[in-house]
Amino acid sequence: MQLKRLILPLIAIFALLSAGCSEKINVAAPYKDISVVYGLLDNWDTAHYIRVQKAFLDNNKSALDMAKTYDSSFYNNLSVIIKRFNFSYKLVDTIHLNLVNLDNEGYPKQPGVFFTSPNYAYKFKGPLDPNYIYRLVITNLATGKTDSADAPILDDTQLSTFYVDALDSTLNPRLDFHSTASHKSYSLSGYYKAAVGFNYKFYTENGDSILQSNPAAIAQAIIRFNWVDSEITTGVMTPRFYDYDAGFVNVVNSTFEFEIKNTLLYGALATALKKAPTNVARLLDRCEIFVYMSTIDFLTYRNRSLVQGIGITGNEIQPIYTNIKGSSVGLYTSKGWRGGKITMTSTTVDSVKQHSMFAESNIKGTVYR
Repeated sequence: MQLKRLILPLIAIFALLSAGCSEKINVAAPYKDISVVYGLLDNWDTAHYIRVQKAFLDNNKSALDMAKTYDSSFYNNLSVIIKRFNFSYKLVDTIHLNLVNLDNEGYPKQPGVFFTSPNYAYKFKGPLDPNYIYRLVITNLATGKTDSADAPILDDTQLSTFYVDALDSTLNPRLDFHSTASHKSYSLSGYYKAAVGFNYKFYTENGDSILQSNPAAIAQAIIRFNWVDSEITTGVMTPRFYDYDAGFVNVVNSTFEFEIKNTLLYGALATALKKAPTNVARLLDRCEIFVYMSTIDFLTYRNRSLVQGIGITGNEIQPIYTNIKGSSVGLYTSKGWRGGKITMTSTTVDSVKQHSMFAESNIKGTVYR
């Protein structure tokens, strides 16, 4: 599913790839050998990729010129491995990652000022195990420098571990936002239970370690509105959708809760439907809910980004926050997600059909009965 690949990585990818390409900021000489690392492990993926790329830090060369040549961005001789540790931090085994061209993996690079090929990353395959800590170790065989970072694994394959009330409750909950009163809201909640004995050492930027008893620290929710555009004269039915981002909340005592104002959901649906095209009737379909979770490393990264800014308008030449230890910077951690369909209540559907915001949306009913 394309959605799951986009949500949580977006801020990180943009900041990590754009932060090193400004010509406006004069970087201190001499040339610095600094790598940018990005990896976001996900249980649903059968193949996992770690990107290791040079930062453009040279006083004597244009960053834009360097961006056009791949040898300015990639290292020729790296060893990239993952060491798996149990929760007592005893080594269990080692996974060797292979260098691959992402173009051949189905992830072509977008065109722009950067070179587009080759498009390298380091890959390993297989299911992730939430009972282990995954330590990324990158060694530059030419210089002997070694960088590393740890990532706990979120288990999103077990309902008893990652629970979302709207998807998992036996009470068959519905999506109800029929009232547009200012104090009315829709509540979406759930929890994440850590594996037995879970223990993760989170390192602050000061080098202090803080033991974490749960890998989940931040959650994001997406509500997808689905509908069908039905062409009245031809009978052709075209499925449509619109994603409403409910934002982020912290996971506190293993639980999370989103309180979404009904008026915001009305506004999102109105933005999605707009005025119906000529001779098109709208039929509402079941909605989908996606909940994503990530770690304290991602939470810290996001909090720092909100304070200092990211990308071309930010005030940093390198990523705002890094959990890579050594001469590299970047973000290496994991995420998990759950998703499923939910039906809007009949009172919500009736309310939407009658509301003035949808007077020109031509809603005739639902796909389902």
